[in-house]
Amino acid sequence: MMHPTDYERAVYYFLEEFAGDKEFVSASDCEKMPHLVAALDKVVSQMLGGALRLEGPLVSYLREHRFVHGNAKADGRIVLFFYSEDADTGMLMIIPGIRGEGDMARFHLGGGLTNPQKN
Repeated sequence: MMHPTDYERAVYYFLEEFAGDKEFVSASDCEKMPHLVAALDKVVSQMLGGALRLEGPLVSYLREHRFVHGNAKADGRIVLFFYSEDADTGMLMIIPGIRGEGDMARFHLGGGLTNPQKN
């Protein structure tokens, strides 16, 4: 997905190129994905140092590209996230961060996206 030092550049590229693109947004389906949200809860909790849950997660799935993107809030901060099924790799950014304008993390689901409703 990107070299670990390129996280911030990747997030800003996504925001500049796709976040306001109506065609891109309309091609993405809203999904609940509780398994992904639970993993994101863990990542955010580790980053912010407490047991936290995402507030109002909006998860969008671009099926054609097996790509998930979305946003939420946690502890009064904005959370942006992306996940590529093909790479089983995701990125998460918390704004504002603890150490600066935004803190980044990369994560793997170790088995990809599973949908408990389809088991």
